[in-house]
Amino acid sequence: MDREWRRDPEIIEGEYEIIEERDAEDLYTRPKRSFFQLDNSTPYITYFILGINIAVWLLMNFIGLIMGWNQSLQLLYFGAKVNELVAQGQHWRLFTAMFLHIGITHLFFNSYALFIYGPIVEKLFGKIKFIILYIVSGLMGSLFSYLFSPNPSAGASGAIFGLMGSLLYFRREERSLFQRVFGPGLIMVIFINLMYGFIQPGVDNWGHIGGLFGGFVVASGLGLYRQRNKEYGKRVLIWLIIILLFVVGLKYGEAKYSKGIYLNQAYNAAKQGDVETAKSYIENLSKRDRKDPEAKKIIEAIYIEDINSKLQQGQLTEALNSINTLIDYYPKEVNYFYYRGQIYEALEDYEKALDDYVHVTKTIKNIEEIWFRAGRAAYNCGKIGDAKKYMEEALKINPNYREAKEFLKNITDMV
Repeated sequence: MDREWRRDPEIIEGEYEIIEERDAEDLYTRPKRSFFQLDNSTPYITYFILGINIAVWLLMNFIGLIMGWNQSLQLLYFGAKVNELVAQGQHWRLFTAMFLHIGITHLFFNSYALFIYGPIVEKLFGKIKFIILYIVSGLMGSLFSYLFSPNPSAGASGAIFGLMGSLLYFRREERSLFQRVFGPGLIMVIFINLMYGFIQPGVDNWGHIGGLFGGFVVASGLGLYRQRNKEYGKRVLIWLIIILLFVVGLKYGEAKYSKGIYLNQAYNAAKQGDVETAKSYIENLSKRDRKDPEAKKIIEAIYIEDINSKLQQGQLTEALNSINTLIDYYPKEVNYFYYRGQIYEALEDYEKALDDYVHVTKTIKNIEEIWFRAGRAAYNCGKIGDAKKYMEEALKINPNYREAKEFLKNITDMV
């Protein structure tokens, strides 16, 4: 991929703006209630993830410098989310993209956000649940970006929004405590960041929305740290829904992006002279994808070139097979029937040639060449009267059509 991962409307992902929560530290000092517990150990999982993000960024830039890769290539090789590649089976990119960042500013804002919210969520949910929550909500953000955003992307923002989504679950479970600790601040943070994502070019807001949704849903399926909840059936159902979302989402994405993938592969194969491989990629397209005007242009160009090449080599049967495939794809395209009629003529199958030419004249009536060929095919079928009629139609369009005049003169006495 030779496109730069610039911060413009064509390229996804941007900084993560943070409004620091006032009184967030109060969460650590408030007395525990009998039914609510915190993980009061050091939030080393948060710091570990911070270290991974920084280390990956340093490694990516170091290798990029050594190899002479620009930022676009660095992100591509290290596993950024690229929809076409994910659709081709590189699902791991939904995971690796969570640990990549586009520049030092992007890394700084996401690191700061993780530093602020990570310890709070880790204490509320405990270390194991925090790991699950961070990864699954980050994957959900990547999935939403994959499904709804066409551009490449990278960054931890989806997972960080997942942490805020988990805090919304905490709000639902412990509303009074949430109000004392956060007040309306967290809701404002979420609102401002989502609005920023909608108005700022280059921000993958679908990744943010997916992460926020994922964080709330995953937290609902996990519960708070040592939270006693007997609704096991409900939580199992939540996890089944999460799994189903990923399965359906990946399948939908594969169908959504397959057109671009197969067309690109077909085009590249045709450029290299491998027309048969190009045709095999086209066969993988759905009927709906082949009807797309842009797809039709590429398909037609590949098949017409193949047909002409086979005709030049005298491979008439192979050319006929190719034009039949093209007609199967686009049965309303009468020009293809005209091309097929010429192939049938070359194969001396005049009955089928005549059928194709007559079929074309029902739609295209003002081209003398078609009527002339229909008359000639009719003559070769022994249908002299029809041949005369078709030649007269050709001369109505072009009275100076010399070949039609001569042909008509020769068959007039036979009628």
